[in-house]
Amino acid sequence: MNRLFRQDRLIASNTIRATFAGWHDRAIAAFMVLAALAVAHAWFADRPWRIAAWTALGVGTLIGTGAGRLVGGRLAFHAFDGLLAADALHPQTRRRYMTAWHGVGLTLLAVTTLVVRPSLLVFSVPAYLTGVLIAGLTGGVRMRKRIVGMARPGWTLRAWSHRLIAGVAAATVLLLLLLPARTLGTNALMAVVGIASVLLTLTLTSIDDAIVRFMTVAGHGSRRIFVHHGKGIATFLAVSVPGCWIILGPVAAGIDAAACVAMLLLLTLRVLVYRLHTKRFADFLVSTLTGLLMLVAYSMPVALPVLALAMLWQLQRRGRTKTWLLA
Repeated sequence: MNRLFRQDRLIASNTIRATFAGWHDRAIAAFMVLAALAVAHAWFADRPWRIAAWTALGVGTLIGTGAGRLVGGRLAFHAFDGLLAADALHPQTRRRYMTAWHGVGLTLLAVTTLVVRPSLLVFSVPAYLTGVLIAGLTGGVRMRKRIVGMARPGWTLRAWSHRLIAGVAAATVLLLLLLPARTLGTNALMAVVGIASVLLTLTLTSIDDAIVRFMTVAGHGSRRIFVHHGKGIATFLAVSVPGCWIILGPVAAGIDAAACVAMLLLLTLRVLVYRLHTKRFADFLVSTLTGLLMLVAYSMPVALPVLALAMLWQLQRRGRTKTWLLA
């Protein structure tokens, strides 16, 4: 078996055992999983087929993108700081490692889909693979010539996504996508707007934790770091919202604007948390905070702005102590 996969599987297993050491912790975790599956099943069961299919497509793509970035990040760690760097630098071993973990991800997604609504399996699995492809294209793919020093330093798709022109290009793609989609029904069309906006803005909000931490210790505040990473999504918002209004009306523009604001909030959270913690714990903390915000948005929307501002203020206050801190 692949040594890289075996090592990470052991780490994950030990982490889960340490996190849920007591029987009551395991019981609470099992109850939360079952409750989440029950809620998802009830939601999908009450939705028309087309809306459920588009939702499965969007969720599968988001999960695939997140999984692709996570696996890519682990490979980068193994290659530079891990005990099995030689294995991580071997192309065939890397492919086997990625195949093994994405096999686990696909299995979990397939089981969840079968529980929620089995007929959506034909959408969720291809969407996952599409998300993995998106993660590979936006996660720091370098030009081959850079190996021999012929390319400009830092020329990656991730770095390009932070430029103003990237937001304009993504907004243009969204508007071109919506032109033939006008023949769909209102609910399906709004779902397309929301899913497409989230996916495109997700590619514009990628962050390299090493850059954030370097800018922090170099004296840059969180505002400067946010501006550096948020140029692409800012131009996307400026172009896509008026375009959606002209093509589809104010409701579509509002959905697009809401997606952009949500991704801006996610970008802000990741910047502030990366200033404080290492990538692994930072990603876990961001996921936890995002889940909490989504739960509040669903159950008590009035409290969402207050909670979001309190989170950002607390993280910003703690992050100020890290500026210029080289230790």
